Amino acid sequence: MANVTAMPRIAPNSLEAEQSLLGCFFLSNEVCVDTFPVLGVNEFYSSTHQKIYQAMLDNYYKDIPIDYVTVCKVLEDKNQLEEVGGLSYITELTNFVPSAANYKSYYDIVHGDSVLRQVIDACQDVINMAFQRKDSAEVLAAAEKAIFDIGQAHRKGDLEHIRKGISEALDLMEKISIDPNSNSGIRVGFPTLDKCTNGFKPGELIIIAARPGIGKTTLAVNFAVNSALKYGKTIAMFDLEMSMLQVAQRFICSTGRVAMDLVKGGSKDTTVWSTLIETKKILENSNIYIDDTTNVTPADILGKCRKLKAKIGLDMVIIDYLQLMKSEKQSKDGSRQQEVADLTRNLKLAARELGVPIILLSQLNRESEKRTDKTPQLSDLRESGSIEQDADIVMFIADIKAENVPEDNSDDALDYSLVIAKHRNGPRGTIPIKWKSEFTQFYENGKDTLYTKNTSKVQKETVLTATDDTDFDDIFKEE
Repeated sequence: MANVTAMPRIAPNSLEAEQSLLGCFFLSNEVCVDTFPVLGVNEFYSSTHQKIYQAMLDNYYKDIPIDYVTVCKVLEDKNQLEEVGGLSYITELTNFVPSAANYKSYYDIVHGDSVLRQVIDACQDVINMAFQRKDSAEVLAAAEKAIFDIGQAHRKGDLEHIRKGISEALDLMEKISIDPNSNSGIRVGFPTLDKCTNGFKPGELIIIAARPGIGKTTLAVNFAVNSALKYGKTIAMFDLEMSMLQVAQRFICSTGRVAMDLVKGGSKDTTVWSTLIETKKILENSNIYIDDTTNVTPADILGKCRKLKAKIGLDMVIIDYLQLMKSEKQSKDGSRQQEVADLTRNLKLAARELGVPIILLSQLNRESEKRTDKTPQLSDLRESGSIEQDADIVMFIADIKAENVPEDNSDDALDYSLVIAKHRNGPRGTIPIKWKSEFTQFYENGKDTLYTKNTSKVQKETVLTATDDTDFDDIFKEE
């Protein structure tokens, strides 16, 4: 059989559509206004057309009319006029179409071919990684991220009349007036916090920050247990610091209220073991998923969460903690601040794509320890700036007692405070909480277990405590 040489494949493109679209720009300023903001130079396949379109853009953003003379002038100043075919080719483009009526059809072809070429390039990169026998998980994450980035880059929004937003807002208000809980987010079993936030909302990035050893992981575990067991939510927790075994121990002790010392000390008490076995059954029937992989990136987390959401469902993500994460983009100048900015931005985008709140734990710097007032501030966030900017809610755990809170000596729990320092869509303030060290458990003041409520109302603006009839307008302050 004769050898057959395969013909080389040409990337998707339509020179005729590109010529027609450029011709429309010469004919109509309205087409330029409608198209230029959403059409990139590299969406043209032909390098000649890229240079001509760039010349048009140069004039457009200088408020110079787009016509034969002005475009030729820009190309001539750049010494590109002969490269693109000279005056004759520009003349040909101005006469290529009789009218600009079909410009949207030409744009759709040019834009669509550009997207297909980007998909081909992205897939080729992934194919090369696979042939290089890179780690399979790394290749899968790269494939998912590549396609996701292309989709995000081409999601263009337009200005819309406010009537649409007003209509949707009134519909939501009416819905809430009928059922106050209809707009509630994910509750975490801390009554004051749940009432303050009305639950964590889909797409929100929530930061929980504290100095090392104060209890960030413990509070995250408490949130996960409460949401999963009391409200039946599906939780994904990524722990970059502790192993699955260590995290599981905290879940068992917190849920069963079994002292950690008894577990680690090898207790043979039958009551303790009866509780442990019962707690095991409860947690095994919950929808809590844990990943203890180290050095994960936002793309890794997003990929794993996409799969979980598709198979099981997903309501909330917890990441412990920010400073141990790896950014896909290594800063050219070695700046950790820039890498953290990339991390928080991508996690905020991940929360929006997944449609769930993401709780991100973070460390604080030592500045608060140097002040007389030990209450943490937003400026105490390590690699601050981007964290504060991207977060919808920032909370601090402080081992200080909130002022004017009635003494509660019903148990030997320690007084702590949950400081809401930023709340994009609601009030800020300080919530008194208790710390029960042997059970690795935080809870609000009271005698109950995880789901306790405080029955006292404290008339102090910066202290938030909740009962069902609390008038929050009196004690909350808007950001």
